[in-house]
This record gives sequence, structure tokens and C-alpha cells, in this order.
Amino acid sequence: MVASRRRRRDDPPARAGSGDMALRVRFVRSAELLLEGYVIDPADPERRLAVELLLDGFPAGLARASAFDAFALAAGPGDGCHGFRFQLDAAALPQLRRAELRLANLDIALAPPIDLSGESSLAPSGVPGGQVEWTGGLSLSGWVEPGSEPGRARVVEAWVDGAPVARALANRWRMERFGSGLAERPVAGFRLALPRTLADARPRDVEVTVDGRPLPGGALTVIAFPDGLAAVLAARAESEADALRGAYFDALLPDHVPLGAFESWDRRFPLPEAADLQPGRIAVLVVGAGDGEASLASLGAPSGAFPAAILPAVAGPATFDPAAARLFLEEEAAECDAVLWLRAGVALRPRALARLLAALDGDGGASLAYGDLLLQSDDGALHPLAFAAFGYERALEQSGPDMAFLMRRDESLEALGRDVRHLHRLLLAPLEGGLHRLGRYLHVPGFAAVAPLPAPEAEADGLAASVSGHLAARGVEADLRPRPAATLPALRVRRRGAQPTLALILDADDPALPLRAAAEALRPSRAANSVSLFVSAPVLDPALREALKLDGVELIQSGPGRSRAARLNAAADAVRADCVCFVDARLRPAGADWLEELLARLAETDVGAVAPTIATARGAIVESGRLLSPLGVSLPLFAGLEPGDPGYGDAMRAAREVSGLGWSCLLTRRTEFLALGGFDALLFPHHFGSHDYALKLQAFGRRVVVTPDAVMRLDAPSSVPPGDAAREARAMLARWPGVAASDPFHNPLLMRAAPFHAGLAWPPGDRAPRRSQVPPARAVPPGWW
Repeated sequence: MVASRRRRRDDPPARAGSGDMALRVRFVRSAELLLEGYVIDPADPERRLAVELLLDGFPAGLARASAFDAFALAAGPGDGCHGFRFQLDAAALPQLRRAELRLANLDIALAPPIDLSGESSLAPSGVPGGQVEWTGGLSLSGWVEPGSEPGRARVVEAWVDGAPVARALANRWRMERFGSGLAERPVAGFRLALPRTLADARPRDVEVTVDGRPLPGGALTVIAFPDGLAAVLAARAESEADALRGAYFDALLPDHVPLGAFESWDRRFPLPEAADLQPGRIAVLVVGAGDGEASLASLGAPSGAFPAAILPAVAGPATFDPAAARLFLEEEAAECDAVLWLRAGVALRPRALARLLAALDGDGGASLAYGDLLLQSDDGALHPLAFAAFGYERALEQSGPDMAFLMRRDESLEALGRDVRHLHRLLLAPLEGGLHRLGRYLHVPGFAAVAPLPAPEAEADGLAASVSGHLAARGVEADLRPRPAATLPALRVRRRGAQPTLALILDADDPALPLRAAAEALRPSRAANSVSLFVSAPVLDPALREALKLDGVELIQSGPGRSRAARLNAAADAVRADCVCFVDARLRPAGADWLEELLARLAETDVGAVAPTIATARGAIVESGRLLSPLGVSLPLFAGLEPGDPGYGDAMRAAREVSGLGWSCLLTRRTEFLALGGFDALLFPHHFGSHDYALKLQAFGRRVVVTPDAVMRLDAPSSVPPGDAAREARAMLARWPGVAASDPFHNPLLMRAAPFHAGLAWPPGDRAPRRSQVPPARAVPPGWW
């Protein structure tokens, strides 16, 4: 290596050939810290050459010239994917004098060197001003550079056969990375939903324009099926395997329609059929202020088919007299098996009640079943509110499923005997006898009821009284505080209890990070005696190590080249504390009590891991939990939401359970971390080890929670993880196939591609009743994925 560097520095380089078949090269400085260009071999345009950057004669970077470059497309021949980009180090730039470009592993100079020391003008960039991709079905997504007019969103249109068919504004924030090793930067994102008339199983050529001009690379061919390929093949297939291939295709290339197209979606995919209801099996209790008679009329049953009563509101919209309810169940409904609890004004939809009863009949261990809601505004418009499988944290802090649910009669009587007088607490009542086992709740996907839009301010006091009574029944001390009103009433719960000892482990994959500043910023403001601060990093400068030691930070040093999973496993094994909290050294807390919030969530004995919400420096969401896609890829939830956006269904206004977490920040108990083998450094060394660990916890019976009340902001762009993400995704799919097919914390009625909550899946996923439990991991031999 030394000899090679000396030869490249000292020997005069050869020059690329000349003539018509010489390599076509562009090598320019397009920004202060950016060198870019292209290399094309006219004799073989499909060939992608590897280039090497030399700074002052020393090799400094290696890249494959395969990125799209607008100048490469114009220079031709080829498809324009011959570009490369190198980013300079800002700290080293003042000492640099010259940049050279050579063919990798060959002593052939490709272009004249660039003087880095002078005041040279910058050349225009060949990076395209936008990009669009087909995300499956009738969905297109992409990005464009912001326009020249501040505050004006650019207009994006899709054209088919010379006519515009879809239009959107590029008003969505997203991050893009241009080239290997380059930092991410914000761009203006957009989504286009093509009309359903194009879903005819025929290839369609789509051209995308921005402000009337073609988008580079904006010509696409899409193919969509009217009912999903699985349904088409099932009707024509000669074997079941053909239909299974179609179902897999639908999962990989999902189709969807906007939420506003609910009525057409509902006509095409009505609630599935269920067995006819037997008279006398279900009692109906309508609670609170509102049109109770309309709620009863929505059942569509003849008089006397269901024993029914209307309980007027006592001290709030969803409160009732428990003695009156108990008397009704003991006398008029003595022979019933289950009780349908409805908030007054909520109308049940056809087939919904039969599906809820069938779900309870099919699962003897479940206490109650609930479906999804349609919220109806004053103008009559319907807004789909699709829930995840039951999560205790969100159900505790936010109203929603308590508007309509079917509960076993004996459990209803037991709760009423304890003076439960609020529908929200009645929903939580099965958990008051012990640990909250999530299997006691069945979510039945399907829009089962139509409910008027709630009034969050009017219901705040009743919700607080419900949660206070529930926690008191469980012996849990907590502080309660109402959350800012959105669509659903919500409450913040902060549990009180003894503080465990904690090891705060700063993950520093880059020794150049300002570790002393990170340690100072992340050091907790309270409970300092119970928190120890550690830094897990490769080899550090001796002076920095000594400075960290003087700051009270212990260094857990790992050799260079170790994966993130192996490095953090070694750190957790070395510390001695009740809990460990892994934190990326790039993060900075947005509030002083971030660690207290995480510890308060972990106070519940069945919570296995807690994570904060990750945001950019200006507050836009980077991730708030993760979802496992049908391809086995761990995807961030709610990425791109602006600060203060409550998210779909007010999901960002309450803590909630998720199937997975990212690497950025994660709090867990050390004993459980070690017992489960920590992060799997063999299968998931770089990308999805934290999501795999979260799933192992849930298969073990623990809950994984993400909270909006602890926000961590990225102080610097995240690094690009090494390793093969596609290989790790295949391993995730092999180990957790059930979660990949149907993540319990994602509703199968919603789209199965990012951003997940912007549309209704066409066709919807499996609508069978489901619990929020994760099955054990599959044992897959190494190499079999």
C-alpha cells in the first residue's frame, strides 16, 4: 500500500486515450465541498467505471461512476448513469491544494487537476433537479428542487397519452442523499395518485412534468390491477401456487387510493360476510348524551332481537350510572353472552356486529373485540380512522376504540361491580386484575361504526377521571396532564416510582464527532447519582480519551471495523446497571427531562424497550418507531411530518406501541438485553439489529413503546451504515415472516408503502381478527435466506 501511494504520488500519470473512442470525462468543482463529474466509455456505454480521487497526491476516495448525471446524458452515448461525486472534508479543505481524478487501480489521469487553493468559479452540477419512482399500483412519489420563488410549491403533473391525469404540489419535506458518503439534504417531495381507470392490467407510459417541463427521468411504465393480482390469478389459476405468487406481488407493489376516496373503496371492499346473529345472545347498552335512538336503529334488527337500553350521561359525555347498567344486565340481559357498548350517536354498520361476535366466539381467551371507525364531520363527510392492534399505552392516553366495542357479559358485570362508570375505563377494565396481557383484546379490521367527531375539550375531564381511576385500581402512581386538543381527546401519563441505575452509552461510530459536547448535552439534569455515562467508540485520540475521563465519562473502546451491533453488545456487557440506554452521539435532547420520560415508561414491568421521537434540528420528524415492510425492510414511521403535526389518527399525540425501533436511541433493561442475546451481530450487524431486538422482546411478552414526550434532535447528518441492507432484509423476512406480512401495529386497511397512512390499500390486507402479540422467531439456518 505504501509503495502504491508513493508511485501514484511521484510518477507522472498516463493519460486517457484520445480520438473518437476516448473516454468522455467531466471533472468539476460544483460546490465548495463537492467534486463531481462523469466518465463514459463510448465503445461500451453499459460499462460503469470505477474512479479514484487523489488529494495532493494521496488517494482519498473511491467511487463507481453509476449515478445519474444530466451532463452525462447530454454527452452520450448511454443512459446518463455514469456520474460520480466526492465530498471534501470541511476541516481539511484549508490545507488542500490539488484534486486529481484517475481510473481506480490504474495510473491513468482522466482530467486536468482542480486547484483547490485558489478562488476558482464553480461549475453547474449534473445532479438532477428531481426524481420520480413508481411505488406500486397507481402510486408515484418523488422529489424536486425547490423553486426560485420562496414559499411557492412547484406543480407536478402526470401525463398519459398526451393528457394530464394527476396533479400535486411538491410541498412535502423529505431528505435525499446524492452519492455514496454524501450528507443528506432536504428537498421538496410529492406524491401522485393515478386515477383508477388506469388499473386495467395494461402497461401504461406515464410522463411527469414539473411546472410544465419534463422531469429528468420522469418517464415511467406502470401496470396496475383492478382488484390486485392475487384476485386476478385466483380466478384464473390452475393451482393455488399461482394465487400465492399474486398475493406476494400485491404485498411488494402495493396499490392504494386516497383516504378521501373511501366511498368507492367501501363499495368495492365491503365488510366480509359473517354468520347470522342468534337472537338473545347480545345485549346493547347506549351510553351518554346524543342520539341514542339512532344508535339503536342502526342495528337493523327487529324489536326484541337484542335486549337494549339507553343510559343517560351522568357527569360527562361518556359516563353512566353503573348500578343501572348492572341491573339491566342481571335482569333483561341475563341470558346474553356479550354486551355491545355504544356511545350515543354512534351508528353500527351492517355485518359489523356479527363479525365482532364471531371474533369473540373464535377466541375464548379474549375479553372484548373492537373494529375501526368512520368519523363523520358536520357536513356529512366520512374520515376513516383505522386502528392498530391493541396497544395499552395508546389506549390509556387516547380515546377512540371505546366508542363502540363488544365485551363479554360476565366481565362487564365484574367491572360494573367495581364502580366503573366511564366507557374509556370500561375498555381498560379487563387489565385491572393484574398485568395487562395484550391477548385479551381483539382488533377486527374493518370500519364497524360511524361516529360523530368528538369534542376533545369537553371530554378532557372525563378522560382524566377514567385514567386516574384505572391506574389507582392497578396501584400505579402517575401524574396526568391534558394534551393539546386535536381530533381525539388525549392525556399525558407520567408514572412515578423508584429510579433504577442506568448506564447511558453514547454510540460514536465516527471518532471525529464532538464527543465531549455530546456527553455534556446528554448528561441527565436529575438523578445524576444513578446514571453512569459511557462512550462506545473505535480508537480515539489519547488527548480526547483523557479529557472524557476528566469529564467523568468512561470509555468502552472497541477495535476499528466492528459492527454497530457487536460494539454495543460489548458495551452493554461491560457496564453494571439495571438499565442501558444506547444513544447516537449525534443526538441532542429537545427537552431536559427526556431521560426521565423514558424511564417512566419503562416503569411498567411488561415494557421491554422505550424510544423517543427522533427529529431534525428544525423539528421535522425523522422517525417515531418503525414498521416491518413485506420485503423485510425496517421503515421509519411518520418521517417528514412538520413540527406539531398530530399525524394520522392523532398518533403523534400519545405514546404507542410499535413493532420496531431504530438504532438512534433505545432504553431497555440490561438483564433482558443479555438474556435475549442483545443485538444479533451475525444476521443484523449494521441495519436492522435494533428492530430484530424489539421483535424478540415482544415475542417474549414485552411491549415496545415510542413516546412523543421525549424528542431527540439530530445535531449532524447520520452516517451511511456499511454492510448489505438487502441481505439483512432477507434475514428479517426469514425470521419474522408473520410480522412482515401483517405488522400488528399497522392496519391492513391502510396502504402498505411509505408514508403508510396516506391512503386505503387496494385491495385491503387480511381482515381476520388479530391480537397485538408477536409469534416467536423462526429458527432459520445461516445461509438459508
